[in-house]
Amino acid sequence: MKQKNFRPRSILNQDIAGICGVARMTDKARAVHAGKLGSYKFGVDSGQDTTVLSFLGISAEVFQEAAGQIENDVRLGAWILDNCKVSDEEISQFNREFSSKWHQISPAGGNSKRHRKLFGEDPPFPWWMAPRLWILWKIFKR
Repeated sequence: MKQKNFRPRSILNQDIAGICGVARMTDKARAVHAGKLGSYKFGVDSGQDTTVLSFLGISAEVFQEAAGQIENDVRLGAWILDNCKVSDEEISQFNREFSSKWHQISPAGGNSKRHRKLFGEDPPFPWWMAPRLWILWKIFKR
């Protein structure tokens, strides 16, 4: 089933509590509440969420309930910081490590497996050096 409008924030977004992954996880938790998660995964079904929840020391069920009840992102961030018992330095370290791991998995910041499926093999030059040339190459390659 094709998703219509729901798309969670970036995994690197730090808008809620200043922690990578929390804003995306919040969007997905609220989508579960509304029955609009689509093909996205939440909680124990998502490796990203599991990593963030483990760092926070909060279960997926408790997080989902809080995200559903606290609609304001700033208030939810305050609730998370009150309940996770991690220091600012631990948050900074987590964000650095999480971001670094994410960039290793997805160096272009996108889903490269999906891009290969949609566009085939990569051109004989880095797309980021010449985006217009890359687009033309993809069009005329077909």
